[in-house]
Amino acid sequence: MRMESNGGSSGGTSPKRRVNAVGNGKSHQRHQHHHHQQYANNQTQSTVPDGGTDAGSSTAELPPSSGSFLHISIIKLALGSRLLVVALQFVANQLLPDHDAGVFIAPRDMNAPERPLDALVRFTLGGLDRWDGQYFLHIAEHGYTYENTLAFFPLFPFILKIVSSALNSYDVVTFISYRELSLVLAVLFNMVCFVGAAKALYRLSKLVLGSKKKAEIAVLLFCFNPASIFFTATYTESLYAWLSFAVMYQSIEDVTSIFITIPLSLSILSRSNGMINIGFVLYFAVRRIAAQYNFHNVICICSRLFTMLIIVLFHYGIAQVYNYYLFCFVQKFNFPEHVREYAAEHGLVLAGNKTDESSPWCTNLLPLSYSYVQSHYWNVGFLRYYEIKQLPNFLLAIPAVFLTLSNCYQYLQDHWEYAARLGLFHVSKKQFKTMRPYDRLALVFIVHALLLTLVSLLFVHVQVTTRLLCAASPVLYWFAAEYFTGERAFIKRQVIRKLSKQVKDGDENSCTHVINHVDLSDLLDIRCMNWQQQAILLYFVGYTVVGTILFSNFYPWT
Repeated sequence: MRMESNGGSSGGTSPKRRVNAVGNGKSHQRHQHHHHQQYANNQTQSTVPDGGTDAGSSTAELPPSSGSFLHISIIKLALGSRLLVVALQFVANQLLPDHDAGVFIAPRDMNAPERPLDALVRFTLGGLDRWDGQYFLHIAEHGYTYENTLAFFPLFPFILKIVSSALNSYDVVTFISYRELSLVLAVLFNMVCFVGAAKALYRLSKLVLGSKKKAEIAVLLFCFNPASIFFTATYTESLYAWLSFAVMYQSIEDVTSIFITIPLSLSILSRSNGMINIGFVLYFAVRRIAAQYNFHNVICICSRLFTMLIIVLFHYGIAQVYNYYLFCFVQKFNFPEHVREYAAEHGLVLAGNKTDESSPWCTNLLPLSYSYVQSHYWNVGFLRYYEIKQLPNFLLAIPAVFLTLSNCYQYLQDHWEYAARLGLFHVSKKQFKTMRPYDRLALVFIVHALLLTLVSLLFVHVQVTTRLLCAASPVLYWFAAEYFTGERAFIKRQVIRKLSKQVKDGDENSCTHVINHVDLSDLLDIRCMNWQQQAILLYFVGYTVVGTILFSNFYPWT
């Protein structure tokens, strides 16, 4: 699918740009003097043969903005960013004392023998099991022992449980305890998932944005996103991002494929907001019906959708039935003594200990535990978080909220007629011609990001807005990438480089693209950036560094 790629920092239109032909990783060579003259005139156009055509599309992607390149593969970039986070948390955890946050600390058997590798694991990775990470490690080791643990969905700890239990039969368990083994496996697993998420985001971005350059910038920003620490610590962000981006990509490519049920079901078992991903499948299915309307297509697509939804809801239902089994009956579970003692000391509801007062959600018509647990244990509810003492958390969320809401508003303002028709019905020819293919395809992603942001602001702990958007929506990266690849910003950087003699005449490699690689030069040449680009870069990198330092020592963060 070939997408148009006009400039501007929002979803709106702008004058058409000059472009160069780039295909299959090969460079299109041009003389540099002619190259810059054409940018100044901003009139010449050509096409980019990298993925099909779109009716009425006459513009294509911008080439890299400098004759100097620093290409790196997506895999190396993703792994390198994770290793940097691990190194940073190690240093921060050694230099700063842990803050007593008064939160859940998974109980340990103090009488269990210390294994040879336990101290080394805690020394090197101890800053990655903070906050909610304690819950995931506890669930992986002991299961859903306490009612408040039901706030955390089962896929991630279940995977850790399977692998850790499998290794129990080998000699490795004589060198490391179960908790420390789970921590190591969680960090390694998240690294693998992060690489998968980066590659999935790159594919999705190329498909939606229609530009390799914008896709590269989006992946670069993802690898150093403001919630970076949560993509390495024992959280579900990396896993969920990979699954969500896969669902989004498959929804566009072939929404009727039965294989889409795999990432969709797993995303729902990974995080509570995974249920929203069903919206992508339904929306693109309706788009296909509207575009190819006939009775046979409608029957085929609807039957496939019905089958997929049954499969997805069946998996989700199994998890809910299991929760009901644990906490809605009186029965005896063989929990370790230290687990029972912790429940008694902290007044926690232990599985199998149902009373008339405990777990009131069990008597609901639809006995789902999640909303009750969030409300009862975390005070989640409409405007409950609006207190003066929470002002610092609101300030933490402002950059992500502003970047998302301002650009969503601009998109809806520019394309209100199209948005009001849900992108499913015909609009005027005049408006249709002013829209890029990205604008026609991005509506569902804009609505999704807008919904997540508003829910975070009104119902949940507002500071989680940053990591919620970073893990669940590609829109934050697309909006930020637009500031680096918009036409005016791009031409300005070219002129600055020319005047500063950083671009030499006769350099014929200015259009080089390497398949599955990204070019770091645009985010490293800070001197050629405008204030908006510098602010975005400072936000992404600054939150990565500060967030890692604070999180690894139990200080409040997003």
